[in-house]
Amino acid sequence: MEGHYMIYGGDTNERYHTHTSLVVGSRPQESPTKQFHYYAGPACAHQHKSRSRTTPAEEEDDSLKERQRENKVLELLIRSRRKALANYKARQETLLDENTKLREEIEGKEKEVHDEVKSLLRKYERFRGAVSTLTSKFETEKVLARKAYDEATAKVAKEVEALEKQGQALDNKLRERKTELSVLMSYKDKEYPVRAMKIAELQKQIQYLSTEYEAEINDLISITAIEKDKYYQESEERLHGIKETVTDNAIDSMHDSLKEMAMQNIVMRKEIEGHNGLLEELESTIQDLTQQVSQLRVDPKTSTRQVMFPHLFKETPKCTPDMDVVLDIPTQQWLPI
Repeated sequence: MEGHYMIYGGDTNERYHTHTSLVVGSRPQESPTKQFHYYAGPACAHQHKSRSRTTPAEEEDDSLKERQRENKVLELLIRSRRKALANYKARQETLLDENTKLREEIEGKEKEVHDEVKSLLRKYERFRGAVSTLTSKFETEKVLARKAYDEATAKVAKEVEALEKQGQALDNKLRERKTELSVLMSYKDKEYPVRAMKIAELQKQIQYLSTEYEAEINDLISITAIEKDKYYQESEERLHGIKETVTDNAIDSMHDSLKEMAMQNIVMRKEIEGHNGLLEELESTIQDLTQQVSQLRVDPKTSTRQVMFPHLFKETPKCTPDMDVVLDIPTQQWLPI
């Protein structure tokens, strides 16, 4: 609440203007010759009358009332200021909380930024090391590639030179072949027909002579075959005679005991061959007899036990799980009436 106080003086018409919102507890000096007017402000619609000079008791009552009004105004001002102070304190606490949160957030952001900067610095160090490694490797590979390029260029130049030489040689051969082709074409056009006619005549003569001398050739072939057989038989007889002569000479040169031993060996060899043949015949006979014996063991006609004691050695078929059961039980039947 705000108010304005105005004081007017007698002769000098002194005026004091005070604002309660700026000066708290100030009170104008009263003079017995001055008139006191209360001015509530331009918004107040009440009519105020100036009071004439009164007695000291009345003045004290008026001053007491005025002081009470001022005290109320001051109390209202104090309440408003306390309320504003409480609002300011609440705002201060809110701002302090916000500042604390902002400080913590800023510190967290600073820590994150610091960690990120450290990580970026590490990455930068690694990247710089990798770049230096790649640069050195690139330089090394560049030198090697340049060397390989130079070698390949020299090799290709040599190959191109060799190919050019081969091309020149092929061109020369091509010229020679063209010359030969022209010669052959002229030969084909001029000399070939004459030579072809001569070749045809010679082929006819060969065919005529081959049919004419075919009988003589066959006779000659048969004569040569007969002579070959004759010479083969003579060579065989001569070889056999040479073998007999050599054998007789060897036997004649041998000692009598050795001759007898040789004869005995021959006899023993013949006997061994005869015994081996006899042994094979006996083995085959034994196999046949073994088969016959096994057949006789199975045959019931040759079983002595079954022939002599047939009621004791009956052959009954054995039952197996897959066979059907047949019950042979005697049953009573009605007599026919």
